Amino acid sequence: MKKLVLLFTVLSLIVLSCSSDDSNSSEDKSVLPKTISYIYPSIYLGTNTKSTLTYNGNKIVSSTDEDSKTIFTYTGDLITKQEVFDIDDQGKETKTDEAVYTYENGKLKTRIFKENITAQYPDGEYIVKVVYTHASNESISYVNYSVDKNSKVELKTSEGVLTYKDGNLIKEQNTNSSGTSSRDYEYDGKNNPLKNIQGFNQLLNEISDIGRGNVVKTTFKPSGSSTATYLTTYIYNDKNFPTKHTSYAGNGSIEYEIEYTY
Repeated sequence: MKKLVLLFTVLSLIVLSCSSDDSNSSEDKSVLPKTISYIYPSIYLGTNTKSTLTYNGNKIVSSTDEDSKTIFTYTGDLITKQEVFDIDDQGKETKTDEAVYTYENGKLKTRIFKENITAQYPDGEYIVKVVYTHASNESISYVNYSVDKNSKVELKTSEGVLTYKDGNLIKEQNTNSSGTSSRDYEYDGKNNPLKNIQGFNQLLNEISDIGRGNVVKTTFKPSGSSTATYLTTYIYNDKNFPTKHTSYAGNGSIEYEIEYTY
């Protein structure tokens, strides 16, 4: 889970699924992750991080690690902004990234990412806008735009469709100039560690591998290339929330592990 903003996408999201395997523990809304640690088997795959999360009730306030902080803003029960700050050795915080959300009838309508915010580029050097259209609870289309940092002209870069079953994201298709790719997801019947955080269920495909349950298999079909399959295993606590998540590459090697405390 890295810095919760462009990372969480950039990585795809929280969905609330109904599963017959969920026990009464799934109704316990008080379970929230306090720390989330990413552990990589090699420095070439990533940097180990440990984030500490704070809350106001079930609303997330912040996520902080050794050198960065993400602050969340709500309007009512909906997340309307995330702001990412770098933290230097003296503890000084400098805003670097931002995500702003708008909603229509309680459903996500637009998401605007602003990356590399500086004095020269106060709106971000790199800007991406996503517009969502909700055909139904099971089919949501989206269009990605690149926004020019100076003129603010929007250029369409890709489009896609999110497919849900019983409220769970099971397929994402994306089409750009290179062709169409897709990801198919399969879930377990346990509890996702982030399922009780208010507002995350509205962010659609921003957050990676998140549902009411946990993704155990991802099938990636890139345009013009062979299909790849990725597996994930979990260790659970007595409330069926994972304490450890292990993601495997297509060749069976460990890509990374995530550890949770509650």
